[in-house]
Amino acid sequence: MPNHQCVRWTALSLMLVQNSAFVLVMRHSRKQQQSQAAQYNVAVVVVLQELFKLLFCVGVTGAQSRSLGAALHSLRSSPAALARIALPAACFTLQNNVLYVALSNLHPLVFQISYQLKTLLTAALSALLLRKSFSRQQWLSQVSEGQPHDEGAHEARSAPLGLAAVLVAASSSAFASVYFERILKEPAAAETDRPRDADGGRAENSLRNIELSTWTVPMNGLLALLQSSPSTPLSDPLRGSTWALIAVNGFGGLLVAVVIKYADNIWKGFATAGAILLTGLLAPLLELGPPPNALLLLGAALVVASVLLYAATPPPPHRTAARAVLLPARVAT
Repeated sequence: MPNHQCVRWTALSLMLVQNSAFVLVMRHSRKQQQSQAAQYNVAVVVVLQELFKLLFCVGVTGAQSRSLGAALHSLRSSPAALARIALPAACFTLQNNVLYVALSNLHPLVFQISYQLKTLLTAALSALLLRKSFSRQQWLSQVSEGQPHDEGAHEARSAPLGLAAVLVAASSSAFASVYFERILKEPAAAETDRPRDADGGRAENSLRNIELSTWTVPMNGLLALLQSSPSTPLSDPLRGSTWALIAVNGFGGLLVAVVIKYADNIWKGFATAGAILLTGLLAPLLELGPPPNALLLLGAALVVASVLLYAATPPPPHRTAARAVLLPARVAT
């Protein structure tokens, strides 16, 4: 459907820009932090971005369903549905916090290239949990995208720590995204208690994000208290670049649900991968990284080739038909 395709490609394009902006703004905020000998509490930043997302989704849910009270009532009346969101919420909380560790210890381009391991992990988990099937060409596209790149030419503060953080973030994000996709794409018949928007559809994306934020806000609030110290106080005022980082990352959290709903996690991974090229072009202009070299151009070429190969190759028909039988309607709690 044209409208469906329009929403899909708009969301994917915005996600590509958002992923690049997050890395660049994050790097700038860290540089600004070093120059001013100040250090913000990462968990406080994550709490604020989750609150940003929560307030936005509350407004959208109220506008779509014409009754915010009905939306909030559905949360109170479905404790089991809310409880199963706790697992992906915990994974997203872990991911959001360790991303700051990774970006503080790796060059922006090294981070983005290494983080594409998430795409391969997402594909494997999609095949396992969602019973999705991929052709050999599609698996090849994901493996080629996740190929390691030489990091010796890039400056890093603590490469082992940064790469370990990337591995944790990629694994937790892949699992949470696939689990969240499974919840979002459950049969509509199982969601009869959900509020409906003005067109008769369910205000699903916004409500699911509210459910996520119901968990992620207190989780990150607890982390902020645990991480509080004289060097990272809770009351430390945030700079302009940090507020920009909160807005960019909060917006990215909203985009995730839209992309998962109208595409899938593999396309989300490729949109993230496409941000490598944009970051490589903008980083030297903003004095946040070196000019693109041959390795970056090779990585960008692999990303483009992977996208084209994945898009041009349909999954095996006999596996696709079996998906409806193999995938349970609900997730056990």
